[in-house]
Amino acid sequence: MRLNILFRHFISYAIIIVFLTTIITIIVSREFKRSNINNLTTSLEKQADIISAEIADLLSEKKYSEIDSLVGLIARQIETRITIIRVDGKVIAESDYREDKMEDHSSRPEFIQAIQSGKGKIIRFSKTVNQNMLYVAVPIRNADNRLVAVVRTSAYLAQIEQSIKQINRKIIGSAIILTILALLLSIITSRNLTKPIRVISKVAEQIKSGQFNARLVLNRKDEIGRLAGSINEMAESLGTMFDSLNEEQGKIKTILSSMTEGLIVLDEKNRIALVNDSFKNISGYPDEIQGKYYWEVIQNTALENLIRQVNITNALQNQEIEFKDKFFWASAIVISRPHYKRIVILLHDVTEYKNLEKIKSEFVANVSHELKTPLTSIKGFAETLEDEASPKYKKFAETIRRNADRLINIVSDLLTISELERNELEINLEPIDLSLMLNNIKKIFAGKIKAKKISVKIELGEDAKEFKGDAFLIEQMFVNLIDNAVKYNKEKGKILVRSFKFDNQIKIEVEDTGIGIGEEHCPRIFERFYVVDKSRSRKMGGTGLGLAIVKHIVLSHNGKIDVESELGKGTKFVITLPIA
Repeated sequence: MRLNILFRHFISYAIIIVFLTTIITIIVSREFKRSNINNLTTSLEKQADIISAEIADLLSEKKYSEIDSLVGLIARQIETRITIIRVDGKVIAESDYREDKMEDHSSRPEFIQAIQSGKGKIIRFSKTVNQNMLYVAVPIRNADNRLVAVVRTSAYLAQIEQSIKQINRKIIGSAIILTILALLLSIITSRNLTKPIRVISKVAEQIKSGQFNARLVLNRKDEIGRLAGSINEMAESLGTMFDSLNEEQGKIKTILSSMTEGLIVLDEKNRIALVNDSFKNISGYPDEIQGKYYWEVIQNTALENLIRQVNITNALQNQEIEFKDKFFWASAIVISRPHYKRIVILLHDVTEYKNLEKIKSEFVANVSHELKTPLTSIKGFAETLEDEASPKYKKFAETIRRNADRLINIVSDLLTISELERNELEINLEPIDLSLMLNNIKKIFAGKIKAKKISVKIELGEDAKEFKGDAFLIEQMFVNLIDNAVKYNKEKGKILVRSFKFDNQIKIEVEDTGIGIGEEHCPRIFERFYVVDKSRSRKMGGTGLGLAIVKHIVLSHNGKIDVESELGKGTKFVITLPIA
């Protein structure tokens, strides 16, 4: 870089100096030549005027021999070639050659100019002497002012050209000396300019490599001094900033390494930008992970679906995935900035929870199964006692039978939920006629609907009357929802069931005008045994398991369920299921 700058400065100065020297040399040479020719022309004109006055009378008397002698004498004295040309172009006197050997000069340019304009001047090559010459011609008039001849004086240019060559040599020599001096000065100037630049470049390289304590010491108050000060301030700021960044990175690394959850960050090309130790342990990948595509490290269909969904929606996505006999609750979110996109995925190990859930589900199923037989016996004996007991004891038998029924309902619901949770129920997908199913369910609740004077309206979209699902489970789902809509509705209330197609899915809404659910209860109503009003639910025979069953049926069909409710105004359940 140093040699490059120095060389460029030297070449620039050299080109400028040589160019200026050449121009000056050419201008001086031309001016010198022009000045010499002008001076010589003036001298020849004066000589021609003097000769014209001397020979005017001789011409009138046509004493050509005396004119020739006089011209020769004058020419030797003034060292100038003199030619006398008659008006018809005939040479009548010549200082350097015999006039009778001279050609007709009527076509000579200087002769024509003198006759036409009173003076002739030209530089041209003379065939007579084989040299370039300067010619000056002046007309000669007699006493009557009549043009009788032309006197021409001329000088050889060889002498002038020789003088010009000598002057040019002196100018070129001086120019070369000045050029060398100027180039030496340019080298010194360039070195003085590039020296602080070299120092600045060296310190900049040190700062670039992370040596933020490097400083420039230049005792200058010009632009370079101000630049050095700015670089020193920049280095100090960068050092402070990088210290802060290193401290923050240290904190982040400590947090990431202490996390039990697996963390993976993907760039816009789905390559791994960051992972923590927990993810490395989860993946079991032996080589370096960072920089690889995620599918090279961990191959899992559920994870691929999660990443695809978060890329499409740019919103938080959650999904349970199974990998190497373990279960993880995966959360993914997109962090997007201009020219920057990252996907952050957190894997929380829920294997123990899943195992506990499985054990609990199996326990509930086993207990429920064991309870079902004795409860059936209790119910049977209670019905027998109710039929045969005296009126005094009949109400006791009725209470036993009613509570046995409630226990049997709870046990049946628990068995259903356990089977759904353990995926033991086989899902048989078949075309479902939604209109026919809802009308049949409406008949089941006809008595209760009539008793409370409830109006039931079914509105099904033309493209949302059929879909594929397990008919038994879907019917059980509607039975539970409509049962709740009837139980918790007001007298002369309304129930609306409608469906419509939405992005290759069917959306079903079950809405009532009942007592509604408080906002604080909505997030928990799908939990097992959770009831909003326990005394009212118990009075109406509710087990607290109906909505939990509904949720599991929806999930078993890869759907989702939401609830919208306002206390005192009613409740709406929104179910979304795939059509096929």
